[in-house]
Amino acid sequence: MGISILLADDHRLFAVGIKRILDFIPEYDLVGTVENGKEVILFLEKNHQVDILILDLNMPLMGGMQVLSYLNSKYPELKKLILSGEHTKSAMDCCKNLGANGFIGKDSCFESFRNALDTIAMGGEYFQPVSTSQNIFNGHGDCIYQKLKEAFGLSGRETEIIQMVLNQCKTKEIAHRLHLSPLTVKTHRKNIFKKLKINSVIGLMNLMKKMGEG
Repeated sequence: MGISILLADDHRLFAVGIKRILDFIPEYDLVGTVENGKEVILFLEKNHQVDILILDLNMPLMGGMQVLSYLNSKYPELKKLILSGEHTKSAMDCCKNLGANGFIGKDSCFESFRNALDTIAMGGEYFQPVSTSQNIFNGHGDCIYQKLKEAFGLSGRETEIIQMVLNQCKTKEIAHRLHLSPLTVKTHRKNIFKKLKINSVIGLMNLMKKMGEG
Protein backbone atom coordinates (compact mmCIF):
# COMPACT_ATOMS: atom_id res chain seq x y z
CA MET A 1 0.00 0.00 0.00
CA GLY A 2 1.29 3.46 -0.90
CA ILE A 3 0.89 6.77 0.89
CA SER A 4 -2.77 6.92 1.90
CA ILE A 5 -4.88 9.94 0.97
CA LEU A 6 -8.31 11.12 2.11
CA LEU A 7 -10.03 13.69 -0.12
CA ALA A 8 -12.53 16.15 1.34
CA ASP A 9 -14.43 18.13 -1.30
CA ASP A 10 -18.16 18.59 -1.85
CA HIS A 11 -17.82 19.00 -5.61
CA ARG A 12 -18.24 15.45 -6.85
CA LEU A 13 -16.98 16.02 -10.39
CA PHE A 14 -13.82 17.63 -9.02
CA ALA A 15 -13.36 14.73 -6.61
CA VAL A 16 -13.65 12.28 -9.51
CA GLY A 17 -11.00 14.28 -11.37
CA ILE A 18 -8.59 14.07 -8.42
CA LYS A 19 -9.20 10.33 -8.19
CA ARG A 20 -8.33 9.94 -11.88
CA ILE A 21 -5.15 11.95 -11.39
CA LEU A 22 -4.10 9.84 -8.41
CA ASP A 23 -4.62 6.71 -10.53
CA PHE A 24 -1.58 7.86 -12.52
CA ILE A 25 0.58 8.26 -9.41
CA PRO A 26 1.13 4.73 -8.02
CA GLU A 27 2.90 5.98 -4.88
CA TYR A 28 -0.41 7.33 -3.57
CA ASP A 29 -3.53 5.45 -2.59
CA LEU A 30 -6.91 7.22 -2.28
CA VAL A 31 -8.58 5.48 0.67
CA GLY A 32 -11.72 7.61 0.83
CA THR A 33 -13.65 10.70 -0.24
CA VAL A 34 -15.88 12.81 2.00
CA GLU A 35 -17.87 16.00 1.44
CA ASN A 36 -17.38 18.09 4.60
CA GLY A 37 -15.28 18.52 7.74
CA LYS A 38 -17.60 16.48 9.94
CA GLU A 39 -17.22 13.50 7.60
CA VAL A 40 -13.43 13.95 7.80
CA ILE A 41 -13.57 13.59 11.57
CA LEU A 42 -15.90 10.58 11.41
CA PHE A 43 -13.66 8.89 8.85
CA LEU A 44 -10.57 9.36 11.00
CA GLU A 45 -12.34 8.25 14.17
CA LYS A 46 -13.06 4.88 12.58
CA ASN A 47 -9.33 4.16 12.82
CA HIS A 48 -8.70 4.54 9.12
CA GLN A 49 -5.01 5.10 8.46
CA VAL A 50 -4.55 8.35 6.53
CA ASP A 51 -1.19 9.95 5.72
CA ILE A 52 -2.35 13.02 3.77
CA LEU A 53 -5.68 14.84 3.81
CA ILE A 54 -6.52 16.87 0.69
CA LEU A 55 -8.95 19.47 1.96
CA ASP A 56 -11.22 22.04 0.31
CA LEU A 57 -12.00 25.22 2.24
CA ASN A 58 -15.60 25.87 1.26
CA MET A 59 -17.76 22.89 2.24
CA PRO A 60 -21.18 22.57 3.91
CA LEU A 61 -21.69 21.77 7.62
CA MET A 62 -18.02 22.25 8.49
CA GLY A 63 -15.53 23.96 6.18
CA GLY A 64 -11.82 23.41 5.83
CA MET A 65 -10.68 26.12 8.21
CA GLN A 66 -13.07 24.96 10.90
CA VAL A 67 -11.70 21.44 10.86
CA LEU A 68 -8.00 22.35 10.55
CA SER A 69 -7.41 23.42 14.15
CA TYR A 70 -9.23 20.33 15.46
CA LEU A 71 -7.12 18.03 13.29
CA ASN A 72 -3.91 19.76 14.29
CA SER A 73 -4.50 18.98 17.97
CA LYS A 74 -6.22 15.60 17.57
CA TYR A 75 -4.15 14.17 14.70
CA PRO A 76 -0.78 16.02 14.75
CA GLU A 77 0.88 13.46 12.46
CA LEU A 78 -1.74 13.90 9.72
CA LYS A 79 -0.42 15.97 6.82
CA LYS A 80 -2.91 18.44 5.39
CA LEU A 81 -2.90 19.88 1.85
CA ILE A 82 -5.42 22.61 1.08
CA LEU A 83 -6.68 22.49 -2.51
CA SER A 84 -8.96 25.48 -2.94
CA GLY A 85 -10.44 27.88 -5.45
CA GLU A 86 -9.84 30.64 -2.89
CA HIS A 87 -6.13 31.03 -3.63
CA THR A 88 -5.22 34.21 -1.76
CA LYS A 89 -2.30 35.10 0.49
CA SER A 90 -4.61 35.77 3.43
CA ALA A 91 -6.28 32.37 3.03
CA MET A 92 -2.89 30.64 2.82
CA ASP A 93 -1.53 32.46 5.87
CA CYS A 94 -4.62 31.60 7.87
CA CYS A 95 -4.46 27.92 6.90
CA LYS A 96 -0.75 27.76 7.69
CA ASN A 97 -1.40 29.21 11.15
CA LEU A 98 -4.10 26.59 11.64
CA GLY A 99 -1.68 23.75 10.91
CA ALA A 100 -1.90 23.14 7.15
CA ASN A 101 1.23 21.70 5.54
CA GLY A 102 0.50 23.03 2.08
CA PHE A 103 -1.86 25.09 -0.07
CA ILE A 104 -2.39 25.17 -3.83
CA GLY A 105 -5.13 26.57 -6.05
CA LYS A 106 -7.66 24.44 -7.88
CA ASP A 107 -6.45 25.97 -11.14
CA SER A 108 -2.99 24.47 -10.64
CA CYS A 109 -1.42 22.18 -13.22
CA PHE A 110 -0.66 18.51 -12.62
CA GLU A 111 2.99 19.18 -11.84
CA SER A 112 2.17 21.65 -9.05
CA PHE A 113 -0.24 19.14 -7.52
CA ARG A 114 2.33 16.36 -7.74
CA ASN A 115 5.08 18.56 -6.31
CA ALA A 116 2.85 19.54 -3.41
CA LEU A 117 2.04 15.92 -2.58
CA ASP A 118 5.66 14.79 -2.85
CA THR A 119 6.96 17.67 -0.73
CA ILE A 120 4.39 17.16 2.01
CA ALA A 121 4.82 13.37 1.99
CA MET A 122 8.54 13.90 2.67
CA GLY A 123 7.78 16.13 5.64
CA GLY A 124 8.11 19.51 3.96
CA GLU A 125 5.72 22.37 3.28
CA TYR A 126 4.35 23.53 -0.07
CA PHE A 127 2.55 26.88 -0.17
CA GLN A 128 2.08 27.89 -3.78
CA PRO A 129 2.72 31.63 -4.22
CA VAL A 130 -0.19 33.77 -5.30
CA SER A 131 1.51 35.08 -8.40
CA THR A 132 0.52 38.44 -9.84
CA SER A 133 1.39 36.92 -13.21
CA GLN A 134 -1.95 35.09 -13.20
CA ASN A 135 -3.61 38.43 -13.90
CA ILE A 136 -1.06 39.31 -16.56
CA PHE A 137 -1.60 36.06 -18.42
CA ASN A 138 -5.41 35.95 -18.29
CA GLY A 139 -5.51 33.46 -15.45
CA HIS A 140 -3.28 30.83 -17.04
CA GLY A 141 -0.27 31.31 -14.75
CA ASP A 142 0.56 27.64 -14.17
CA CYS A 143 0.43 26.86 -17.89
CA ILE A 144 2.90 29.67 -18.55
CA TYR A 145 5.31 28.35 -15.94
CA GLN A 146 5.12 24.91 -17.57
CA LYS A 147 5.82 26.41 -20.99
CA LEU A 148 8.76 28.35 -19.57
CA LYS A 149 10.13 25.23 -17.88
CA GLU A 150 9.98 23.17 -21.06
CA ALA A 151 11.33 25.92 -23.32
CA PHE A 152 14.39 26.69 -21.21
CA GLY A 153 15.07 23.37 -19.47
CA LEU A 154 14.27 24.65 -15.98
CA SER A 155 14.04 22.35 -12.98
CA GLY A 156 10.99 22.17 -10.72
CA ARG A 157 12.91 24.05 -8.02
CA GLU A 158 13.88 26.82 -10.46
CA THR A 159 10.26 27.15 -11.55
CA GLU A 160 9.17 27.50 -7.91
CA ILE A 161 11.74 30.23 -7.34
CA ILE A 162 10.55 32.11 -10.44
CA GLN A 163 7.01 32.08 -9.06
CA MET A 164 8.21 33.46 -5.75
CA VAL A 165 10.38 36.13 -7.36
CA LEU A 166 7.42 37.33 -9.42
CA ASN A 167 5.38 37.36 -6.20
CA GLN A 168 7.99 39.80 -4.82
CA CYS A 169 9.38 37.37 -2.23
CA LYS A 170 12.79 38.33 -0.89
CA THR A 171 15.76 35.94 -0.88
CA LYS A 172 15.46 35.18 2.86
CA GLU A 173 11.74 34.43 2.53
CA ILE A 174 12.32 32.11 -0.43
CA ALA A 175 15.08 30.34 1.49
CA HIS A 176 12.82 29.90 4.52
CA ARG A 177 9.88 28.54 2.52
CA LEU A 178 11.99 26.11 0.51
CA HIS A 179 14.25 25.10 3.41
CA LEU A 180 17.36 26.32 1.58
CA SER A 181 20.20 28.65 2.50
CA PRO A 182 20.07 32.23 1.14
CA LEU A 183 23.30 31.51 -0.74
CA THR A 184 21.69 28.52 -2.48
CA VAL A 185 18.70 30.67 -3.48
CA LYS A 186 21.04 33.33 -4.88
CA THR A 187 22.86 30.64 -6.89
CA HIS A 188 19.56 29.31 -8.24
CA ARG A 189 18.50 32.82 -9.19
CA LYS A 190 21.79 33.48 -11.00
CA ASN A 191 21.45 30.21 -12.93
CA ILE A 192 17.83 30.99 -13.79
CA PHE A 193 18.70 34.40 -15.20
CA LYS A 194 21.54 32.84 -17.18
CA LYS A 195 19.25 30.18 -18.68
CA LEU A 196 16.61 32.76 -19.56
CA LYS A 197 19.23 35.23 -20.87
CA ILE A 198 17.91 38.08 -18.72
CA ASN A 199 19.49 40.22 -16.01
CA SER A 200 16.60 41.63 -14.00
CA VAL A 201 13.11 40.92 -12.63
CA ILE A 202 11.73 43.34 -15.23
CA GLY A 203 13.32 41.19 -17.91
CA LEU A 204 11.71 38.13 -16.33
CA MET A 205 8.29 39.78 -16.33
CA ASN A 206 8.66 40.79 -19.98
CA LEU A 207 9.69 37.24 -20.91
CA MET A 208 6.70 35.78 -19.06
CA LYS A 209 4.40 38.19 -20.84
CA LYS A 210 5.80 37.14 -24.22
CA MET A 211 5.32 33.48 -23.29
CA GLY A 212 1.72 34.22 -22.40
CA GLU A 213 1.08 35.88 -25.72
CA GLY A 214 2.72 33.07 -27.68
